[in-house]
Amino acid sequence: MSTRQSIRLGGAGGRAGSQQATFGTWTQFNWEEPDDRSWLEGQAGVDDVVAESLLAEDTRPRVVEHDNGLLLILRGVNLNAGRRPEDMISLRLWFDGERLISTSRYPLRTVAGIVERLEEGTGPASLAELLLELIEGLAERTDELIESIEEEIDELEARLLDGADRELRGHIGHIRRTIIVIRRYLAPQRDALARLSTINRPLLADLDGRRLREQADALTRLVEDLDMARERGAMIHEQLLTRLSDQLNTRMYLLSIVAAVFLPLGFITGLFGINVGGMPWVETELGFWWVVLLIAAIGAGLGVWLGRRRWF
Repeated sequence: MSTRQSIRLGGAGGRAGSQQATFGTWTQFNWEEPDDRSWLEGQAGVDDVVAESLLAEDTRPRVVEHDNGLLLILRGVNLNAGRRPEDMISLRLWFDGERLISTSRYPLRTVAGIVERLEEGTGPASLAELLLELIEGLAERTDELIESIEEEIDELEARLLDGADRELRGHIGHIRRTIIVIRRYLAPQRDALARLSTINRPLLADLDGRRLREQADALTRLVEDLDMARERGAMIHEQLLTRLSDQLNTRMYLLSIVAAVFLPLGFITGLFGINVGGMPWVETELGFWWVVLLIAAIGAGLGVWLGRRRWF
């Protein structure tokens, strides 16, 4: 079943001062659908290299100049139900000045929002504007995700101040894994946008270089925020391990003191438990209490001795 949707754009486009109308067609589809794959490979009019890149199973954010067009691979936050946001969706774009072909495996809210605006007549009027709005929309939702990560780290720091909790280790581990996954795609995406802003080709003449550079700078800031969040997560993890280690050492220390006190007492009771002749106080009615008194005296003496040595 085909998911392909084509939208005709038109409006006042071009660089500032230009009165020329810019038209183009935006075609989007799901690259997993067999019908859409067949269309791209046989009827879309793109060469095999471009088709293979658009339909690749796994991709990395990048920008590639190819003959009369531009191949752009981006990543967006996965906000679909039942999915993890850090499982970023690959958005593959082919732009040749007259049409924009976009494909992804799962729906993207950025794409859906632009489609809705176009249907209302308020969307971008040119392909260059559409491309910029796609880039900005993906960055905006990524920014929201990173802000939520920073808020989680703030909450973990507050919980750590209240006391070391072993459950925090699981939360910290999840956040650190999330940061690693997002940064894996965000860093090359930043580099791709930075390179896109430096490409000088006629088909990109209508692309607002200033806005593109701002997006590259914004992604740089997001990567820096991720790095800072990763360092904060590592610091929280180290502090948690230190506190748990201190707690364990304190408990082991107390157990060691208890063992040091009761070791000689256990020896005395074991010795008096020997069932042989010659044991003192066996025939004395107060023998038991003499043994109790001996044990109490030894225990008190050990306590005083350990206290003077500042063992506790």
